[in-house]
Amino acid sequence: MRIGFVTTVITAGLAIALSGPRRGSGWAAQPDQGPPASGPQPGVVVRIYQSETELSLLPELVEGQLPNHVVLATSIDFDSQRADFGPFQERFVTQVSGILSVPQDGAWGLRLISDDGARLYLDSRLVIDHDGLHGPDPKDAVLQLSAGHHRLRIYHFQNAGGAYLALRWRRPGATQFEPIPPSALLRDEIGPFDTAAGPKRMIPALRRGRPGDGAPLQLPHPAFTPSPTAASAAPDLTDWLRTGRIQPMNESGPAMDQVRVWLPADGEPAAYECLLRLEAQPYRGQLVAARRQRAEAKRIILEEIEGRLQGGATRFGLLEGCGLREAGTPPFEIRSVRALANGLEVEFTRPLDPRVGWEPESYYLEQWPFDLSAAIRPHRDGQVYAVRSASVSEDRRRVFLEIDSLRPSHVLYPRLLPPCLSEDGDLPWSTEVWYTLHALPTDSFGSVRTPPPEPPQNVLSDLERQQGWRLLFDGQTTQGWRGWRKDHCPEGWQVINGCLVRVAPAGDLTTIEEFDDFELSLEWRISPGGNSGIFFRADERLEYPWQSAPEMQVLDNAEHPDGKNPRTSAGANYALHAPSRDVTQPVGLFNRVRIVACGNHVEHWLNDVKVVEYELGSPEWEKLVAESKFKTMPHYGRVRRGHIVLQDHGDKVWYRNIKIRPLSPK
Repeated sequence: MRIGFVTTVITAGLAIALSGPRRGSGWAAQPDQGPPASGPQPGVVVRIYQSETELSLLPELVEGQLPNHVVLATSIDFDSQRADFGPFQERFVTQVSGILSVPQDGAWGLRLISDDGARLYLDSRLVIDHDGLHGPDPKDAVLQLSAGHHRLRIYHFQNAGGAYLALRWRRPGATQFEPIPPSALLRDEIGPFDTAAGPKRMIPALRRGRPGDGAPLQLPHPAFTPSPTAASAAPDLTDWLRTGRIQPMNESGPAMDQVRVWLPADGEPAAYECLLRLEAQPYRGQLVAARRQRAEAKRIILEEIEGRLQGGATRFGLLEGCGLREAGTPPFEIRSVRALANGLEVEFTRPLDPRVGWEPESYYLEQWPFDLSAAIRPHRDGQVYAVRSASVSEDRRRVFLEIDSLRPSHVLYPRLLPPCLSEDGDLPWSTEVWYTLHALPTDSFGSVRTPPPEPPQNVLSDLERQQGWRLLFDGQTTQGWRGWRKDHCPEGWQVINGCLVRVAPAGDLTTIEEFDDFELSLEWRISPGGNSGIFFRADERLEYPWQSAPEMQVLDNAEHPDGKNPRTSAGANYALHAPSRDVTQPVGLFNRVRIVACGNHVEHWLNDVKVVEYELGSPEWEKLVAESKFKTMPHYGRVRRGHIVLQDHGDKVWYRNIKIRPLSPK
């Protein structure tokens, strides 16, 4: 066994006291100040927390809860097949805390191997981000470390299947990674350790999309370039950082009673060192919080409410140093956010596409409480707030979000959700704002506007009727549909604004009728990171549709892992035939589909482009099936008549304008 236990495993039910872990104070060029005078103890502390919900990213554990299981281990190499995570096999979170004792200065390699996701922090700096659902894959980093003690934290989660977590290092000058020896893994927690049974409260992780959308920007801001000689630093504002008027949410700093704007936690090692004042339009008068080392900077938007400054922060881009000069065209992004008595006004640098902006569901909002007098920093509580309405201005540069419950002494977290794009088709440079709300204005109100009328949906033209088309969905009821192998339509599929929408766990939705040769037409819209599919000729005598039915994939290619493989991307004949190219609309807009199934001949059309064509039973098709997961399914693709099925893959998806016409085999 590769785990060396220093003491007995502690499981929920034993009454043992626990001393909480000491938080690091940020990245230090020199080693952490080290453990108490009593000296470090051998081994790291491993805590296991049970989750009652499925996990796809590392959640936030609500503070004050005891773990279900505690292990003191002298190596970091845990495998669920050896019961190293105690009695837990799935749906749990692991926290490893301790000290990494580095014997010499130099460039040290670290390798984090995890199944599922994990993150490694050293001296409070995020050094390896390996989050998400995946197998026991490695991810490496190289750090310049000084000899001595460094604060170590690993956060890991397991959803389903086998769990694994390991940390290895590569010594300076070496070529191979090796297990970290017990002498290098220490702790300053002396116990005793308390545990408690039952699932724990966990706040789901915020969605992580492309850079700028829940993830750090990887490029400099397009409108500016670093310039060491530029006079953009604001000496008159230097004290704002020193006195804590502007400070990160996760770092201990000056007295909190001075805070005007909280900056988001970003895991960077160094504190913000300078504030830059922007003079170029459309950002004139705004600030940029920057570091001298290369890191993501934040743009700060200030306003005065009731005689007090407050405002928001948003991602600016990578920046190194304390100087900027104008260099290019501003991207499409949020220019400013203003607090109103009845909501928020979001202003953009360019006009919105006429198709977007009006849907309240396109805006996500959390409010994170803080208490300056009690020195309580902002923290997520897991509550999501509804946007009552969204009103786009005539010039399409501003959107008023009507919100009933804005709360002072909270950091507002409004976030743009798809679809959001400019009139030129550009996605926003950054989608998030962290707005520190100290007070609401009493005399400034936003105006609710009537959205433009939608074109009619779920109707047939006279020509379509003449061509033999008929509706499979009337836009108002679920008539003609039921759950797969059920006699009713599950509540998780609902009719909303003329769409069949999967809103909660429900299982697949199938037509009551069966079809053989046909042309199917519909439109689909997928949620960010979402997955669904359209099956045809599905045999309900089998347990699942995919045991018999080919599938046209429905997917967010940009965020879902299946989008990386053309054969499982949107429009594909799932796992067998890749689309000729990606012609999907930006996530959040509807995509038009046609599926032609006539005899053995099948065509997939996406947004008026034929992206896939194949012959069932052909030598090429037989070869692809024999090389796929379908090789053990004797009925796959061989049923001549069956149901059309809309897949519930766990994500929100919309379907509308579902119509069909019969075809005659040639």
